Amino acid sequence: MIFQKLNFRNTRIYITGGSSGMGLETALQVSSLGAHVLIFARNPDKLDTAVAQIQKKRQNSDQRFQSMVLDVSDNDAVESTMRAAVDEFGAPDILIANAGIGCAGYFEDVSYDSFDAVMKINVYGVRNVIAALVPSMKTLGGHIVIMSSMAGLVGVFGYTAYSTSKFALMGFAESLRSELKRQNIAVSVVCPPEVDTDFLVAEAPTLPPEARLIKAMAGRLSPEKAAMAVVRTLGTRKFFVIPGFMAKASYYLARFSPGWMTRATTDMIVKWSADKTS
Repeated sequence: MIFQKLNFRNTRIYITGGSSGMGLETALQVSSLGAHVLIFARNPDKLDTAVAQIQKKRQNSDQRFQSMVLDVSDNDAVESTMRAAVDEFGAPDILIANAGIGCAGYFEDVSYDSFDAVMKINVYGVRNVIAALVPSMKTLGGHIVIMSSMAGLVGVFGYTAYSTSKFALMGFAESLRSELKRQNIAVSVVCPPEVDTDFLVAEAPTLPPEARLIKAMAGRLSPEKAAMAVVRTLGTRKFFVIPGFMAKASYYLARFSPGWMTRATTDMIVKWSADKTS
C-alpha cells in the first residue's frame, strides 16, 4: 500500500484550514508519518488545541509543529504571514490549500455578501496562499494540493455559491499545473464528496431538501477517509483525485453521458420533492 510506504521525515507541510475537519485529520496523518507540520486558521484557540493533538501523533522527537492565525481572504495578511512562516519554519515542501467555507440555500436566499465571502475564501484564498509561497518553493520544487469538491465537477442544487467557487478552482488548478511543472512543482486537485465535518451542521438550517437527496447520490466520507486520499495523493502526485466509490461513479456518469443523465436525475429528484410538498 502507498500509504504504508510513505515517510515524510524532514518534509515541511503547510496546511491551511488545519485546525478542524479534513485539514486537521490530514495534519494528524502526516504527523504520524514524520512530517514537520505548520497549520493555519482563523481561530487561535482551535489552532492551539489542534497543535496539541498533532503533536501526540508525532513519529519522532525532532519533528516540529507550529500554527499561525490567518484569514486567507486577506491578501496583505497572507503575504506577511507567509513571509514570517518561511523565515521561521522554512519553505514548504508541500502545501495543502484546504481552507474553505460552505454555503447552502436557494439562490434567491443567498445574499451578495454571502456569495462574495465564499468566493473570497474558497477561490481568492487559495490563490493568495499559493501566490505568496510559490517564490520560495520553486527553488527546490514541491507539491501543491488544492482541495476542490464533487460540487466543482457537477453543479449541485442549492449550491450556487459553493459550486461556483469549486468549479473555479478546477480551472485554476488546470492552468497552474502546466505553469508550475517547469518549476518542478507538482499540482494536485482533490474532489471529495460530502465529508462529515462541522460544515454539515452549519449548513443544515438552510440546506434545501432537494439538495440533501441529490448529495446522497455521491455518498459521504469520514474526515479520516477523505484525509487518507489526500495523503495518498502526496505519494502519487497524481493531478486529479476523487475519493470514494460513489463519488467516482457519479463523476463518470456525468462525464460520459455527457451530463444529461446527471441533469435528468437531478430534475427527477427536484420534481419528486416538489410533488411531495405540494
